[in-house]
Amino acid sequence: MLNFGGNQNWSPQVVATPATVGELLAILREYRGRRIRVVGRLHCWSKAVVADDVLVDLRRINQVTVHLEGNQAWAEVGAGCQIKHLLAELLRKGNYTTPTLGLITAQSIAGAAATGTHGSGRHSLAHYPAAVTIVGYDPISGAPAVRVVDGGDELRAARCSLGALGIVTSVRIPIRPQYNIEEHFQRYERLDEVLAAEAAYPLGQFYFVPWRWDYFAQHRRETDAPRSRSAPLYRLYWSLSMDLLLHLIVRLLARRLPRGCTRFFYRRVMEWVLPQGWKVVDRSDRQLTMRHELFRHIEIEMFVRRPQLQAAVDFAAALIEYADGRADAITPETQAKLAAAGAWETVAACFGRYQHHYPICVRKVLPDDTLISPAAGDETWYALSFISYAHPSERDGFDRFAAALARAMAALFEARPHWGKVCPLSPDELRRLYPRWADFRGIAQAADPQGRFRNDWLDQLLQ
Repeated sequence: MLNFGGNQNWSPQVVATPATVGELLAILREYRGRRIRVVGRLHCWSKAVVADDVLVDLRRINQVTVHLEGNQAWAEVGAGCQIKHLLAELLRKGNYTTPTLGLITAQSIAGAAATGTHGSGRHSLAHYPAAVTIVGYDPISGAPAVRVVDGGDELRAARCSLGALGIVTSVRIPIRPQYNIEEHFQRYERLDEVLAAEAAYPLGQFYFVPWRWDYFAQHRRETDAPRSRSAPLYRLYWSLSMDLLLHLIVRLLARRLPRGCTRFFYRRVMEWVLPQGWKVVDRSDRQLTMRHELFRHIEIEMFVRRPQLQAAVDFAAALIEYADGRADAITPETQAKLAAAGAWETVAACFGRYQHHYPICVRKVLPDDTLISPAAGDETWYALSFISYAHPSERDGFDRFAAALARAMAALFEARPHWGKVCPLSPDELRRLYPRWADFRGIAQAADPQGRFRNDWLDQLLQ
């Protein structure tokens, strides 16, 4: 079995696709004593997705039920429901939508929450579940059982659980009336200029452009204005120029064209691809998402706190230059800090081995009420996403770069890697980044004392 990115490959002994919770309980009875792991849509690059014994695919448990309690609307969503299906059902059942949206909609709702998937300007999806239904083995009797987690630290653990508490079968999330978003692009020279615009455009995201080292902000905000007459044309332009043409060019840069073409494209051509100044109002799910899953790629994403953002962006630029072969790109002072943290050897290993060929997407994430989502805590985070379209057989350079990026940014800025993307840090390094890791581990151990719902990677994390 192969994940979306093509970087995780495994062979489960059993594959089960239950359609009901009753069928799932029967599977747990049949394979009691085995290791059972759930997968969503396999849109995950980390080892969290690996299920090499009994693999359970919940795509058939995908119901969407809408409830009204006073002025608040809620949705009970089957764990295997794809986000795009959820959005369509919420629209059909009352013109509703979710409280936040990630960049893509191909993931399952439970998988997206369990790894901390997020959009920009709001909390991650893991922040919102008010109740999580989990199937597992009763810690006392050992029999398969269903429990609903709806409060306290156990809920904070279940919201972003990495699958360590059992098999999530449904989540209960608040929903809201559908709304419109106004969007336009604008170029900036400096990061402080981009951040100053957040007050007016709180849902925006921006791109730090390699080899130019400037910024293109995708300004977004809610609006009561009606859909723009030009919105269909904008959607067509976005689909053809951004979702398709830009990514086809990037694939050529990564796989076929000489290295000098990458610098030329970003320095001379990139700004003509983006529709700067074109203000368009359209429905939220159209404006806040992309078809980023159309082409196979690999991705690492690092979360940094706002006070460290400028330094993190500067270091990212230096590391990209260093990986491309510029020996003096990383200052001696930074090298000394990395050496003291035991990270310099990993950074040095990527020298001259990789050329970055995709804009670095930066998104603001509000603090999550969870224990271990990447935005957990009480501070605002910024997620920096680094993507490669290199062929899966030619990813050694990216692998070296990603390892260097993760170890260096964790050492310098206490940056956290996204759980669902490339996650090259050791268990000790990961645990150090989460103040409430011990609380999460205790809850996971109580819920699954025999470790039946873990894989080798989770076993090491939860030692």
